[in-house]
Amino acid sequence: MDWIRFAKSGKDLTGLRGRLIEVTEEELQKHNRREDCWTCIRGMVYNVSAYMDYHPGGEEELMKAAGVDGTELFDQVHRWVNYESMLKECLVGRMSTKAVRLCKVWH
Repeated sequence: MDWIRFAKSGKDLTGLRGRLIEVTEEELQKHNRREDCWTCIRGMVYNVSAYMDYHPGGEEELMKAAGVDGTELFDQVHRWVNYESMLKECLVGRMSTKAVRLCKVWH
């Protein structure tokens, strides 16, 4: 309940003032510290820094997914949790998908 109350407080939990961005893998990797912690779950990136003090498993568990895709770890521990609703105020944006360049070789 404390987290729900905090998340609905109107504070900017993303650090982006409500703006959604497309996040590259390189950008995600930069946010790997306790005070600046982003993680990706199923293609969506969340700033979980503010959630550290509320996470039942503690900071140590969240830090395992700091700056990386935490989908597999999340699913191992609590696939059933409605993270989308719980973390909606922390949504930074979607992971970018790199365009694959096709090159034709002319003979």
